[in-house]
Amino acid sequence: MRPSGSSPPPTRKAEVRVIDRFPAKKRAGSKRADVPPQCAQEITPQCLQAIYNIPATPATAAGNSLGVSGFDNEVANKGDLTDFLSQARPDITNGTFSVQSIDGGSDDGQGTTEASLDIQYTVGVATNVPTTFISVGQQTNDGALEGFLDIITTLTKQDNPPLVLTTSFGFDETPFAEQAPELAETLCNAYAQLGARGTSVLFASGDGGVSGSQADDSCDGSAFLPTFPATCPYITAVGSTQGVNPETAAPFSAGGFSNIFARPDYQSDAVDSYLKTLGDTNAGLFNTTGRGYPDVSTQGVQFVIEVAGQLQGVDGTSCSSPTFASVVALLNDQLLNAGQKQLGFLNPLLYSKGVAALNDITSGSNPGCGTQGFPAAAGWDAVTGLGTPDFQKLLSVVSGGAGDNQAGQGSAGQAGQNATATATGSAGQATGQAAGGAAGKGKKGKGKPKATKQA
Repeated sequence: MRPSGSSPPPTRKAEVRVIDRFPAKKRAGSKRADVPPQCAQEITPQCLQAIYNIPATPATAAGNSLGVSGFDNEVANKGDLTDFLSQARPDITNGTFSVQSIDGGSDDGQGTTEASLDIQYTVGVATNVPTTFISVGQQTNDGALEGFLDIITTLTKQDNPPLVLTTSFGFDETPFAEQAPELAETLCNAYAQLGARGTSVLFASGDGGVSGSQADDSCDGSAFLPTFPATCPYITAVGSTQGVNPETAAPFSAGGFSNIFARPDYQSDAVDSYLKTLGDTNAGLFNTTGRGYPDVSTQGVQFVIEVAGQLQGVDGTSCSSPTFASVVALLNDQLLNAGQKQLGFLNPLLYSKGVAALNDITSGSNPGCGTQGFPAAAGWDAVTGLGTPDFQKLLSVVSGGAGDNQAGQGSAGQAGQNATATATGSAGQATGQAAGGAAGKGKKGKGKPKATKQA
């Protein structure tokens, strides 16, 4: 049996609004690369290109690849993608994706919201980068981890795993911390091993502000609820912003500090500076020595997608992770074409030379648990991380110092090598740990860990 107790609150569906037509294409001058004025109301791939200086030029590097994780029977429909691109990116004439099945996963049928969002904002932003939708089914072998370990174990064993992997699903960390922290450590070490293979692993940080993966008032008056795997130090957690001039923190952007994982060295200076700025704000409500998240952020509000032939608007960090992943995939394309290695584990680079290539977000907060949450501030903060990307500036950084990031891959690799019987062959161990877990106590911490969509 798995850890007992009452289940966490049901998954909140993605916030969806019906849109009658695609936003008209108008252009006007702006502080940011001639951002179309309609981007203040609706976000499309062309808006992201303008806001973040992302090129529309098709990728050409051999060996480049981008993976999109899918769970919960989500379906990315190719017909929806084709129609979406005809309106959002008419310059893309052959946009498509392949499908990989794990644990009996399938991509047949009518499109669903989460998968449509993730595919349309990878294929539609990472122009011509070969993209795979990796569908994880119900025939899992990793117990309470619900396929999250299975997908990483499978990819790590492949000769050529995707160079970038984005996931818009996650858990609240509290059930792991109270019942089975070893499960979280097992999965986190698996991400380290995949990072050591050269894959940049990105996760949406969550949509509950400081109250977890989804908004929930059960923590009012008590400690903040981190999310996982966003708190794993070997992945890049992506939060959300909104607006253009200025760009501010989205209030749902999950962020905070882990109760399982210690703060990694690569972010020590950045987080220490933020804690000094924070002072006594939220004192006693979070672990001041834990891994801080998110690491970066992008737009996450009013994304236009097509689902089952209908245009919809979606909010959430599920919008943000595919966006940042697309930026990374296009950076990899430039590096590979120049005979250099892909970026791999991103965080050591982001927290060092990468800081100068990110747009610092200094206003907004992520309310929850009866508080205003964490405020955005100069430098890293627990709402938007280090900030949002500027592709051209990042390209300058990585082109001049791609070799420097091999230290990041080495860091992930060392963790993978030191992991105690984790990713390779650890599905059985994880299942056994789940079977031996005891029920935890606490408000939202009751029940087994449950994956939720982050949109």
